[in-house]
Amino acid sequence: MPEPRRRAAIAVVLLAATLAFSMGVRGEDTLQISGFADLRGTTKADNPFEADRVSSQIQTGIDWSPSPTFLAHLHLLARTDEGQSVRGHAGTPEAYIEAHLPAGGSRIKLRAGAFFLPTSRENVDALWENPYAVSSSALNSWFGEEFRPIGVDASWLRGGAVIAATVFRGNDTFGALPLDPGWSLDDRWTLLGQKVQAGTHYSSVSADTDHRLRWSARAGWSFHEFSVLFTHIDNRSDGLRHGDLVNWRTRFDILGFDYRRADWTLLGETGWGPTELFHPGGSFRADLRASYLLLSRQLRRGRATVRFDAFSNGESHKHALTLASFWTAAPKLTVGVEFSAGGGQQRGLGDLRYRFSGP
Repeated sequence: MPEPRRRAAIAVVLLAATLAFSMGVRGEDTLQISGFADLRGTTKADNPFEADRVSSQIQTGIDWSPSPTFLAHLHLLARTDEGQSVRGHAGTPEAYIEAHLPAGGSRIKLRAGAFFLPTSRENVDALWENPYAVSSSALNSWFGEEFRPIGVDASWLRGGAVIAATVFRGNDTFGALPLDPGWSLDDRWTLLGQKVQAGTHYSSVSADTDHRLRWSARAGWSFHEFSVLFTHIDNRSDGLRHGDLVNWRTRFDILGFDYRRADWTLLGETGWGPTELFHPGGSFRADLRASYLLLSRQLRRGRATVRFDAFSNGESHKHALTLASFWTAAPKLTVGVEFSAGGGQQRGLGDLRYRFSGP
């Protein structure tokens, strides 16, 4: 079957399966199943806006919480647009267990498994969705594609303060994609076991070729409508080639904030840090930087957003402007329209999203 027809057939099957699944969901109070089906069309563009002209996906979250202190979460995803990758059509972006423990006037939250590190100011909805735009910023698109801690995260929360640390494996190749093929603005989250093409080699969030422990730490504070968070990540990679994978040694810092007032939201993040690759006789180093500022307003039946991105891999420095709007056509049906321009490219897209939940 030709590739366009094969993808169209997959899209129809995905949408039909979602409708049947959502109407048949049953469960106890401790089991919650929710997610969405998405059908999308875009204009043709190269990086940072490259995507299939027509695509569809289904994302499902299964949450089991037998008590207020315990949660088990499984995130499943199937899609037609896997980008330039291997084993990217269907799988699991996240799978973890979580415990919430009281500690005097404080709380301790423990999470173990594979998970998105909770740094993003824009990807804050369930299943790491972005409620403000169809695509995410260059910074969070990169994290969705190339960073997924597989380990243990511990958070201490008291009042508006949070202090947290993460010890994890995998993510040896974190740092490859901003260099080749370059920064992107999308929502194509990498699955566990998937390999994404990075030049002549691949990147993988779950591969562990140098068997080292990596770490991250963060601290933040929130007060009424304002919050701020600082995060440091060190993947402690050996920076060497391992077959078709290239390990990049990356140390990255992120400073993010959000301010919410009535129907308005202002948020942003800036990230910076070096990544290194070692080879016989020397090494290669690049300084990665990515920032964005987003302003959004909640409307009666939708939302309007403007976002400005700036991103650099040390050799090229680019900017992008994104305008996005959502309209809730029915209680479970949302229509999204987005236009982005930057890096000498433009992209317009339309997005139709159906949400389901149970029991």
